[in-house]
Amino acid sequence: MFLQGMWTSIRIVLLFIVMLVVAWVVPYEDLVDSFIYTHISYTDAGKIAKKVLGEPDPEPYDSISSYISLVINTLISVPLMGVIISAYNAITRNTKPAELPKEWALSTLRRFGKIALFTFLFWALLRLLPWQTLSPNNQTFTAFTAVAFLVFNLFLTSICYRFITKNVTNQRRFYHG
Repeated sequence: MFLQGMWTSIRIVLLFIVMLVVAWVVPYEDLVDSFIYTHISYTDAGKIAKKVLGEPDPEPYDSISSYISLVINTLISVPLMGVIISAYNAITRNTKPAELPKEWALSTLRRFGKIALFTFLFWALLRLLPWQTLSPNNQTFTAFTAVAFLVFNLFLTSICYRFITKNVTNQRRFYHG
């Protein structure tokens, strides 16, 4: 169990490293900005940012640019990380080269599904839990309070994610004997 947790931590750190490298190497910022400024009006950007944040955003173009850049970075980084892990598995497990593309494709799709589920859970808990009741008279949060809420939300998201994935794994074992 400890080694599995250690391997999971290594993969998360590897994903962060790959994402940083992709952000530094792949020049998609100008493409994203030009797309946003030519295809999305300021009003539409404000509506999108409000939908994501749950409140008006003073700089909706910057927020939308960040969101799109993160999605592009993820779409590039996850398959790259899959190549790295598949190469590692090929070396350590002596996997046949003919099996590598299938292993890579399935693991990449699985990773995208996990990221989508975790992101949705985080967003849903952040939007649906009554965080504003913890603030007296609906005052704005201090930076420390906001970070504490986000960390606690991340903790709740992790618990929910773990519960869901364990149940899916148990159901799969039950049906496949």
